[in-house]
Amino acid sequence: MPRTNIIDSRNALLEDLLSARQAVLQVVLDLPTERLDEIFLGEWSVKDLLAHLSGWDVANLQAVQEILAGQYPTFFQYYDKDWRSYNARLVKMYKIEPFNALMAEVESSHQALISLLVTLSPDAIMNGKAKSPRGRTVTIRNLLRAETSDERQHAEQVRAWFGLSGE
Repeated sequence: MPRTNIIDSRNALLEDLLSARQAVLQVVLDLPTERLDEIFLGEWSVKDLLAHLSGWDVANLQAVQEILAGQYPTFFQYYDKDWRSYNARLVKMYKIEPFNALMAEVESSHQALISLLVTLSPDAIMNGKAKSPRGRTVTIRNLLRAETSDERQHAEQVRAWFGLSGE
């Protein structure tokens, strides 16, 4: 990939990651505070969803560092159907009260991930990868794409459940 294309691709990836988080946070801020504990997504409330996002920021921050060190991300040891058990673990670990502290943590965890990413070369972000002992390859680019996609989906789920209009 030519240098300008890899830079443009990295920049687009990071911009998408930032805009996906902003979409989730904006839709959450549009909700009445009395509905933040309402179960809307399986067994999750909006507060649980935010804890999930913060947990994945931390997991992906560690995973990026592990990939750069040539190691397969440790969070894969927790994989099960739809990451159900790991997501429950993250919600339990990162859900805090009061709500403004939770929002601050979600913003802080994402900023920590972004702060690391902007220090990396475009090549590291776009081509950094590691293999599992079984030969499965994971890339930094795909981890970030997965987080972006997940967050866009969650923003839509919140909008739909609470009857909010689109972006």
